[in-house]
Amino acid sequence: MSEDKARRIERRRRYLRRLRGEKKGVSPVVATLILILIAVAAAAALYLWLVVWQGNLTGGIGQPSARPTLTIGGSTSVYPFSSLAVTQFQQNNSDVIISDNQGGTGAGMLAVCSGSIDIGAASSLETAAGLVGSDGCPSSDLSTIQITTIAYDAVDVIVPVANVHGLVSISYDTLALIYDGTSTAPTLIPTTYNTVAISGVPFAEAPFNTHAALSWSQIPAAVDGATVAGCTVTTQTVSTVAATGTTAQTGTACGAPNTNDYYTPAGTASSCGFTICAGGATGTDAVQTVERSDASGTTQTFEARVLGATSSSAFATSFGGLGFSGCGSNNLLSDCGITATYAENGNPGVISQVASHPDAIGYASDGLARAATSGVTCQNTPTAACGIGLAYPGESAGVAPQPSLGASGSIAGGVVNGGFGTPGLTTTVSVPNSYAGARPFEFVSLQPYTGVAQEFITFVLDPANNIALASEAGEVSVYSI
Repeated sequence: MSEDKARRIERRRRYLRRLRGEKKGVSPVVATLILILIAVAAAAALYLWLVVWQGNLTGGIGQPSARPTLTIGGSTSVYPFSSLAVTQFQQNNSDVIISDNQGGTGAGMLAVCSGSIDIGAASSLETAAGLVGSDGCPSSDLSTIQITTIAYDAVDVIVPVANVHGLVSISYDTLALIYDGTSTAPTLIPTTYNTVAISGVPFAEAPFNTHAALSWSQIPAAVDGATVAGCTVTTQTVSTVAATGTTAQTGTACGAPNTNDYYTPAGTASSCGFTICAGGATGTDAVQTVERSDASGTTQTFEARVLGATSSSAFATSFGGLGFSGCGSNNLLSDCGITATYAENGNPGVISQVASHPDAIGYASDGLARAATSGVTCQNTPTAACGIGLAYPGESAGVAPQPSLGASGSIAGGVVNGGFGTPGLTTTVSVPNSYAGARPFEFVSLQPYTGVAQEFITFVLDPANNIALASEAGEVSVYSI
């Protein structure tokens, strides 16, 4: 075969191989290794899947899914108590989830009535009829609404711990006149000032008879008839009230008063019309009033039991006449025509504002005021009587109980003698030892409690638990009176 012919044959063979797509074959050894690697990878994947699947099975053993969430919401006063209860209940029931929120009694009642939450927390006396008529609870639930008292509290008159005015106690009408003075169109207007008729000597003049703004030196340091530093607080016989800023004085009839108070000898003009007036660095500091901006049981109790309002323009005339309706159903001081200097959200907001302003006066939950860091009157006094003494309508001269805890405390007396304690409850606590601002803490549900809700209520009302929770939160247990 010629050389040219041989080359032509070889070119044809290469051409045919390209047409057939022939490729270089894989080595049998390499092919075997590839098959082994695929088998190993598949086995590893299967093992990992089995581990995860088995873990999911064994992980569920002894670990049941969390039971349905229980939702609670409402009063900022009740919240410290309820949050303690929730925490301790969940520690003993790790499979239960409870959501507990605060936003004011008004918001809590609207939420429970609309079915948005399971339990509403209230810090004022609630009734089924009131919930249906004012908060939108369905009338079909009127006979099934559950209202459970879980503890007792009070609303205190508060001033800063660093208060420079020497206020010891105050009467309901003096307090009302103070709040009227910072308002443009009040309707709850007292006719007396520290139990003395405004139409008489020496108050038939401004700012008392005009219900204008008052300075701290125009306020008596204590209720009429009380004793301060050995001196009885009584009205003066003169018809003219002295200009504010009177220099502090002492007299032979009295010991030295608080360095922040003004003592005025009988027969001479007084800046507040009484023998002992509250004072201050200058004596002319204007009183700064503080109120809640949100609808709350605290405001409702302040109106009804601290100010003694029975309507938007009328006062009770005795302790027995005190109710819980206040000035109106909105649970705002505007129901009384009152507009305070400052309006803050929730008890924490009011307490913070009062604590930061030396000339402020306000109102808040007794339990929260007792907190060690509150900065207001009751700070860090968990058991002793504390706060500004309060004289209620019709109170005898010189008596102004301070809020105090315990079975014989003034809050317990206010509960029992106020008629909103456990039915049939009797006590030897006398009315003069009754704090008018006492009130209940309540849980509200549209239907009887079942399931987790019933378990939680049972936990809260267990005597040992209730007493411990109340003590820790600075409240009065339902079993302590």
